[in-house]
Amino acid sequence: MLHTRAKVHESRGEYDRGAELRARRLRELLPKHVKRKDFVAILEIMAELERTYRAGQYQAGRLIAQQLVSEPGRKRLLRCALKARKRFKESAFLTHLIALCRAMDNNYHAANRSLVHAIAHPFDAPEALVSRRFKLLQSTWRAVDQIAREQMDWADEGGAYRRIFSAKAPNVSGQVVTASDIETDSKAEKQFLSFKEYALQGRDREGYLKICDAEFAAARALGGKLQAVEDMMRTGIRHVPDYTSSYDLARTRLHDLAPELENLFSEDALQKDMVATVLALCSWLNLARRLGIVDTEARIIAQLKGLSERDELLPALWPAPAAIARSDGYIDCAAQIAGKLERLPPKINRDMQFYFRWAMIARAYDKADAFFAALPKSMRRRHGLLYYANILQRQGRFKEALEIVGEVHGQILSNPSALNGYTNYSLIKRAGELRFLIETAKIFTSVPQPRDPKGVVLIAPRNIDHLRRYPLMVLLEFKKRGWAVVPLVEGLLPRELTGDASIDVMNGAISPTIRLRKKAREVMPDVTDFHVDIRSGLLRWGDIDLSHPVWEDAAINRRRYSINYDCPELQRYLGGLADWTRSMARVLQYARAHQRQSGRKTACISLFSYRLPDALFRFFCDKHGDAESFFYLAAANGYQNYFTNFSTNVSQRFVLRNMTENPHVRSASFPLPENFEKYYHEKQAEIPEILQRFAPITKVKRSTEGTSGRPVEADELDQRIRSWRARGGKVVCAFGKVVCDSGVPFDGGPAHADMKDWINHCVRAVQGTDTLLLIKPHPHELNNQIATFPTEYFRDLIDEPLGDNAVFLGHRWFDIHDMKDRMDLGLIYNGTTTVELGLLGIPCVLAGHYAPIDYPIGHFQPANREEFEACLRFEKTVEVAPDLVERAAVWLDYMANDNFTQSYRFHARPVTNKVLYPPYWFKEDLDSYRAGQSPAVAELIGRALGERSEPGAAPVMAAASL
Repeated sequence: MLHTRAKVHESRGEYDRGAELRARRLRELLPKHVKRKDFVAILEIMAELERTYRAGQYQAGRLIAQQLVSEPGRKRLLRCALKARKRFKESAFLTHLIALCRAMDNNYHAANRSLVHAIAHPFDAPEALVSRRFKLLQSTWRAVDQIAREQMDWADEGGAYRRIFSAKAPNVSGQVVTASDIETDSKAEKQFLSFKEYALQGRDREGYLKICDAEFAAARALGGKLQAVEDMMRTGIRHVPDYTSSYDLARTRLHDLAPELENLFSEDALQKDMVATVLALCSWLNLARRLGIVDTEARIIAQLKGLSERDELLPALWPAPAAIARSDGYIDCAAQIAGKLERLPPKINRDMQFYFRWAMIARAYDKADAFFAALPKSMRRRHGLLYYANILQRQGRFKEALEIVGEVHGQILSNPSALNGYTNYSLIKRAGELRFLIETAKIFTSVPQPRDPKGVVLIAPRNIDHLRRYPLMVLLEFKKRGWAVVPLVEGLLPRELTGDASIDVMNGAISPTIRLRKKAREVMPDVTDFHVDIRSGLLRWGDIDLSHPVWEDAAINRRRYSINYDCPELQRYLGGLADWTRSMARVLQYARAHQRQSGRKTACISLFSYRLPDALFRFFCDKHGDAESFFYLAAANGYQNYFTNFSTNVSQRFVLRNMTENPHVRSASFPLPENFEKYYHEKQAEIPEILQRFAPITKVKRSTEGTSGRPVEADELDQRIRSWRARGGKVVCAFGKVVCDSGVPFDGGPAHADMKDWINHCVRAVQGTDTLLLIKPHPHELNNQIATFPTEYFRDLIDEPLGDNAVFLGHRWFDIHDMKDRMDLGLIYNGTTTVELGLLGIPCVLAGHYAPIDYPIGHFQPANREEFEACLRFEKTVEVAPDLVERAAVWLDYMANDNFTQSYRFHARPVTNKVLYPPYWFKEDLDSYRAGQSPAVAELIGRALGERSEPGAAPVMAAASL
């Protein structure tokens, strides 16, 4: 009956009424299929609902969501969606599910192809439906590209997006073209060519800005123009070196809108549409703050504050508190407006979304709880609640957060034509990370936080990805040993208190929005003598210079060596890290004073010893701590990739070292030089076997793997080398690095300021001499698992003309073993090539300060530039250890020794830049630990507390329990 009535209305041109009746009919059919979990039927009905612009029942969306959050569920859903699509080929909802499930199963290339085809070949449909489908397909492509990026790849096999989206969109179906087809095709082509996501993620900045600017010009409403300005400043998931042009264009276009801003301040604008006026003011405020237009920022805040004094305008002011709270010095102003809004019931999802966003920024968690409790049932599954889920997480209420995320996920999936594909993927990951927090909390609280603890362990993960990289089982063991484990940032572990207020005030002292708790602010004075000059790459706190970590973070973020600190987006990024560093400094300053007063030992653990803000822990302890009572423990994966050659992406090894006791080394992953010396002498009888065991290391095909034969250029180089040597010349080879891979407290060496200075000096030093310089780039520059879409390569660092005495090699020409007969001397800044050349018996000149410390096998390091030049020109004999080969082999034996890096898996930690997310636990490892079969945990904490020693070190005398 409903179907017949729908057809009657549609014949009269009453399409909306017809769609409503069709949706009613479909909703009546859906429950029985949900009850039977008949996913093919459910998906077929959802595909039909897509045509009506209406939603199905929540239970259907929830059931789909439950399948999407597990690998078996996604496989089941993929099979059923493929069957359903045989009847509904035009359904963007089904195309989305198929593409997402394929991409998450590591088949993102196929997912990309299907989406590109669907975007380019839309089915004939009403314009509104074509538009909705396009948005869903576009957002799904963004999710698929994100998945590809997480695997350090591109969604398209070719690795460039311009060609796949730049061709003219073909006509609708390849059938006989009608006038209707031509109209649909024209609209589809317009959408297809305006799809700017591909340009953004393909690093075509110029093309992306052109599309944004065209959208700005075409937008009729002010909101559309402001959105276009905001889009101009979006950054891709694969960075470009500089975003100055983006900010310049955004600033210009915002200035062009100046008359519109004046209109927003008028009474006429409020009378016409007060909601649109306030939304535009808040958007403008966010843009002005980001662009540094301070006077406009202050003026808009004053206007919003004035509007809040008028009760009749309050229903329009929901966006204001969140927008104002992000401006420095206006948190109280935002709170005053939020307090007035609390008297009003939110009418739509957007109202509560803005309120929860403000509460999250302002850390008004109690108010958020009260606001949620008063919400009507009709708003308990809306998208705006995701901000409240974040607040629940920050309160340690992980199960409640997961429940809300699940309900919101089900709600958005119940409306197939309004779905955002990227949001769906984000919620799948969000559910996974909350499940990880729930399981982690269960494990962590299995050992209670000690009362009156013997010592304090400060940890500083800022997000879930950081947390899972910490040695969580070692932290559990610390608690067993009577040490309180205190996370400085809230929302990642349950807030377990010791009962001692002076310790507990540090627990969760900092919010993810870098705001200190009220009690923390009261007892932790702000730091003084803290200087930040991002434009100069400088950050200093008293006698602690953190400028090199500033460069390190800039280089890693931009995937390059040469940094333009004038880039506004980079300033924004580094400025945020500086804010984190200042907040951490405030807590550390308090913690050190507390330790001196209480006498309790304090250990600080962080992951990234030379990145902000984590670097502060090591640098602070080096300057103001001591190895016994206030010390820094470096936590890191063991150096397993070197031996496994990336056969797994899950770390199996871990190290933990007191770096305050060993300030002369940069990494916990390498042996202490003094330990290595003792170890080497202990292994004398085993050297023949060790040499035999590690001889194959140099033959690993790190460069030529996957190639077939050498290029002509390599053969020509061989002829040149033979000719060069025939006339008495010598050949040296400088080995490059991935340019953003530093990992040191400071750069340089005895003869050079940095790596760029070194390689250019190499080129200059050989000109006009009998030395031929080969420059071999690192093969990992082409491996995105390590290099991660670099924007600068080692070759780009060379400013000097190569001339007749220098040759830059291809990445794939030679492996290390191939270089043995092609060179007389190695030039190394730092890196494991030091050991490989040592194993081949090739003497090397080491340039970086930490090179002979990391690899103490007997290579030569010059004292100054003159001595370095003399070595390159063979005016000075490079003297290396007579037992260089043996020492290199024993160094590898040390690194491979199971008693150095410890066997530790437990929770998934990646060993490359490939993303393993959401994180998860290994049940079998936990079972082994509970059965007392995981000695590595005790070994790690023993080393941390000085009770056990690394190989080669003197045995630790029995000590009283710590």
